[in-house]
Amino acid sequence: HYHDNLILPPHITAEESLKGEWWYKPEYIFNELNINSAISQPDHNETISIAENINGKYDIAGYAYTGGGRKISRVEISTNGGVNWQLCDIERKERPTEYGMYWCWIWYSLKIPVADFVGCKEIWCRAWDESNNPQPNNPTWNLMGMGNNQVFRVKVHMDRTASGEHVFRFEHPTQPGQQTGGWMTTMAGKPDSAGFGRLLEVQGEVTEPEPAAAPAAKTGEKKVYTMAEVEKHNHEEDVWIIVNDKVYDCTEYLELHPGGVDSITINAGADATEDFVAIHSLKATKMLEKYYIGDLDKASINPAAAPVLDDQIDEKGRKLALNPRHKIPFKLRSKIVLSHDSYLLDFELQTPEHILGLPTGKHMFLSATIDGEMVMRRYTPISSNYDVGCVKFVIKAYRPNERFPRGGKMSQHLDAIKIGDTVDMRGPVGEFEYTEGGNFLIDGEDCHATRFNMIAGGTGITPVMQIASEILRHPEDPTQMSLIFACREENDLLMRSTLDEWAEKFPDKFKVHYILSDAWPKDWKYSKGFVNKQLFSHYLYRPGDDCYNLMCGPPVMLDKGCTPNLVSLGHQKNRIFAF
Repeated sequence: HYHDNLILPPHITAEESLKGEWWYKPEYIFNELNINSAISQPDHNETISIAENINGKYDIAGYAYTGGGRKISRVEISTNGGVNWQLCDIERKERPTEYGMYWCWIWYSLKIPVADFVGCKEIWCRAWDESNNPQPNNPTWNLMGMGNNQVFRVKVHMDRTASGEHVFRFEHPTQPGQQTGGWMTTMAGKPDSAGFGRLLEVQGEVTEPEPAAAPAAKTGEKKVYTMAEVEKHNHEEDVWIIVNDKVYDCTEYLELHPGGVDSITINAGADATEDFVAIHSLKATKMLEKYYIGDLDKASINPAAAPVLDDQIDEKGRKLALNPRHKIPFKLRSKIVLSHDSYLLDFELQTPEHILGLPTGKHMFLSATIDGEMVMRRYTPISSNYDVGCVKFVIKAYRPNERFPRGGKMSQHLDAIKIGDTVDMRGPVGEFEYTEGGNFLIDGEDCHATRFNMIAGGTGITPVMQIASEILRHPEDPTQMSLIFACREENDLLMRSTLDEWAEKFPDKFKVHYILSDAWPKDWKYSKGFVNKQLFSHYLYRPGDDCYNLMCGPPVMLDKGCTPNLVSLGHQKNRIFAF
């Protein structure tokens, strides 16, 4: 088996395999097939009429096998991305040998309602063997390309035929032999990672100042779209955006976007170049290339067509200052220094009668041109819709230092602005929205809690403080909160006097505990160091179906210090939310 039939670890390159003599390590020999399955029905590009079959059923069918004489114990189908699995019927063509060994494939089938294909993006298939080994969800790259056995996925498209008939069309990942086609052969279909780094990223690459040009359209000739055509794709179920005169269909990426759905849909059907360049890296630009569908017809743009901004009105008839699709300039009317590097900015809205229009728990974008570069950042104000005619922010200025020689671009810009200067703002955006009485939404899903654990690091205090303020403002809201506020030193504890006042005034509803990592006064009575499991166990509410954990702070704090410790204490991941 030397130089043949080996499944090497994903980080082993051709050069490393020779240098490290990996070809002579017997533990990587591929002697026995691993478990695998495939869908044969529906076939690639098979279509079924929606009108004629919507009330009927469809037979999904295929085969599965494994090695070592093991028995296939079950095959399952999912039509919702692995959230639920349905058990298939299995037909065995063989009997086991006298030693109880199975050497042949099995056939499986499952009848499902055709209506289940409505809203279904993919059909997933996976098999299990008698060792209770299932197929993994994702592929793992190896030097010889052998043994990959991730779940088999068939994409489901809703198409319209030339005769006008609406059909479901099914697309397999690849075609057998030398045939072309299949979703996995396209740029958009390739996995983001396969066990060792990003597939679309070159290791050691130097960051470029401008996004790279998009590649040619996915298939066939390059398509050109008019601005009017792009503008039609402007809602959550159908999102196109323009970046640097290239058109992208981001619909399938919405649920994967780390910034939430709103951050993309606010630019749906519009030119998002300025916003995209302001907040995304070259890595994000490469990811965007997977969704490229064509170029913009520049001649179709009407430069004289300035948007007419209608007044935003809420259900109570109040004028809303924010517009989710357009930037609004707000003028600074006062600035209060809070510490050596933090300050309170108070901006006036369009009129003294306007309210901001920001739901509790959501945030907004602030943008500015800094040194010739468009910069945009998310901020959560400390004011609310109860503060008429104004919006207020507590900002910490991040000065240049050894790690970040330029410091924080936007925070230093906000530190430098003067009374009368304006800052462009837009929103609301965000996945979390608190309504009342412990009820809230996460990605549009209704949730309820009687207790909130809140963990904030530095300026991450603003979103959790906004929610706490809304709860404490209403005596009839019984929701309880326990807050841990982590900072480097005592002067970094923004709005501490307000938090202490809340804890004293509402002892049954609000508790706060502080922890400092770098320096603390001699008489410091709170915790020292970094957030940890023991701290959470002592000061936070215990896990339960009615307890949710809300976090905001530096990524390393949330990923390393918060989430793992909360999970180890028994908190479910679906009850841990990071702003």
